[in-house]
Amino acid sequence: MYHLRFRQVHLDFHTSGLIPGIGEKFNKRHFQEALKVGHIDSVTLFSKCHHGYSYHPTKVGKKHPLLKTDLLARQIDACREIDVRCPIYISAGLDELAAFANPNWVVKKKDGMIYNPLDVGWFERRMRFNSPYLDYLCAQTNEVVERWPDNDGIFFDIIATQRDYSEDALQEMMKLGYNPEDDDQVEAYAETIMLRYMKATNKVVRAKRKDAPVFHNSGHIPIGARKTLAHNSHLELESLPTGGWGYDHFPMSARYAITQKQDFLGMTGKFHNTWGEFGGFKRPEALRYECGAMLAYGAKCSVGDQLHPNGEMNLDTYRILGEAYAEVEQKEPWCDYVKPVAKIALVSSEQNQTHWRSGHLQRNYGDEGVGRMLLELHQPFVILDEHSAWTEFELVVLPDSFAMTPENSAKAKKYLASGGKIIGAGSALLNEAHNDFALDAGAKLLGRSANDPDYLVATSRTPKIAVKSGIVIKGGAYEIKPTKAKILAERKETYFNRTWRHYCSHQHAPDAPKKVSPAAVIGKQIAYFAHNLFTAYRTYGQPLYRDFFEAALRELFAGKLPVETNLPTGGRINVMEQKKERRYVAHLLYAPTSVRGEFNGQNVEIIEDLVPLRDTSVKLRVARAVKSVKLVPSGDVIDFSAKAGLVEFNVPEFTAHQMIELSY
Repeated sequence: MYHLRFRQVHLDFHTSGLIPGIGEKFNKRHFQEALKVGHIDSVTLFSKCHHGYSYHPTKVGKKHPLLKTDLLARQIDACREIDVRCPIYISAGLDELAAFANPNWVVKKKDGMIYNPLDVGWFERRMRFNSPYLDYLCAQTNEVVERWPDNDGIFFDIIATQRDYSEDALQEMMKLGYNPEDDDQVEAYAETIMLRYMKATNKVVRAKRKDAPVFHNSGHIPIGARKTLAHNSHLELESLPTGGWGYDHFPMSARYAITQKQDFLGMTGKFHNTWGEFGGFKRPEALRYECGAMLAYGAKCSVGDQLHPNGEMNLDTYRILGEAYAEVEQKEPWCDYVKPVAKIALVSSEQNQTHWRSGHLQRNYGDEGVGRMLLELHQPFVILDEHSAWTEFELVVLPDSFAMTPENSAKAKKYLASGGKIIGAGSALLNEAHNDFALDAGAKLLGRSANDPDYLVATSRTPKIAVKSGIVIKGGAYEIKPTKAKILAERKETYFNRTWRHYCSHQHAPDAPKKVSPAAVIGKQIAYFAHNLFTAYRTYGQPLYRDFFEAALRELFAGKLPVETNLPTGGRINVMEQKKERRYVAHLLYAPTSVRGEFNGQNVEIIEDLVPLRDTSVKLRVARAVKSVKLVPSGDVIDFSAKAGLVEFNVPEFTAHQMIELSY
């Protein structure tokens, strides 16, 4: 496994051929000063950008026409003088020069269009990896690794499956047995091309050094795509919270990445929004929190910046970043070689629904709904794909978008036989035909309710839910009849569905007096929600839905949740283990967020103020006998109690991110 450093900058340099003076203000001492001010120990530097220009002499591609220096070489030399790693960036999926010069190298859409030459931007001009462009890209890569054989790795960007309908692609699809008229088969062919690209480029990168680091960036770490993930020496989890991604995106991505036995980076940006924002600055408070979150979830840190075309580093950026990275530097000993401590697993539905499709803002509302509930309930968890074993976890959650294939059904039954527990919703526990339960949920499936929306009603098993009247929920429900299971929540229907003839008030009819089949049932090992509870929570954000989920969690854990804390809902907790050092490390996070404006149709979620929290109580259920508890890196010893696997302590005060070492 390639071992990453903790404090990286991804130094973007996508530079138009119309801007003069490229790199003319680059100064080695000033460049080094910025890296030192920022506490940087690794920086990704550009060989070729999306415009298609190289920033060094080249016999394969085209050097930027207004570049009069060997910028990449000078940057690498400057980094090596001060022991800063410098992986090299190559734009793979986008190359504007190559696209305009060779239209047959560009992905053809289903409607026959290649691209609109008047479009502003690159993303409609995706390069085909099933064309001579792949040979061109490999030649460019070879030129770089030949010149810098001791490089610190190659970062390939814009790697996505390509639904290509060019003439030669259609011919190859048919030759390989794929049907071009079937979207799923076109996607499967695209994955074949993706693997071909990865094998070809990796071969070039590792021709002289078998362990050379390499990463293929898609902007999203695809859950379940192990064939493609295996071609990376490490992972870099792009997640820009202020670019419309939000602050819950990274924890979800990280909780899957940490199961893959690869070191990984979190990647945020210094920008107010996203890449290419010259003059955009994030508050130092936000970067401090974001870097703390990366450490809390087991990642090393990376922050995106964009170098000015003149090659001069912006010291304002590195002073802001330095505030966060100075803190990271002090925390590193407690954040390396960590393993998550989690009794709960979310089995992702992403791989069941679709082939790998990349995308910065890929949404899976079922998964995200579960994740948000668990984050807000302060329960550590990991995310599993369809290849993962369930046996090391006490409880797994199956989102309402989960597909209970025969293989998954067999795995679930084996897991239950070993004593495991399951929470599922919607169709997650049903067979593929959705006409019966695939697992013995202690209930009989009667069919699908025609009523939508309808209502959740609390019972004696949900005592914490203060609202005893019906709580509206959209998306429909399955009708069920308990056989062995107990009723966790009741269900009521509306008087009628809303139509042009049948409507009441602004949205939907009120609840009718008669209760119908239950909304949720629970047994000793299984809790089942008849609604798409998790998707509904992600869509509408109704906290009462989370209360029903919490009730199921508490009952299945016999009232002993893995974590109990008085952290606010917006606070986060995660627990890691460093076995070699014989310690657990608990991470507390808190920063209030607010919505300020929009970016690309998404709300911009920002952190501006860091509010200290006082007297935070924590109860952790852990496997090993804890002998001492202290705040780190300060070393302040705090009182604790430990009995029968339950450790209790109180953190007097913390701001943004606090680590607690529990030695055993």
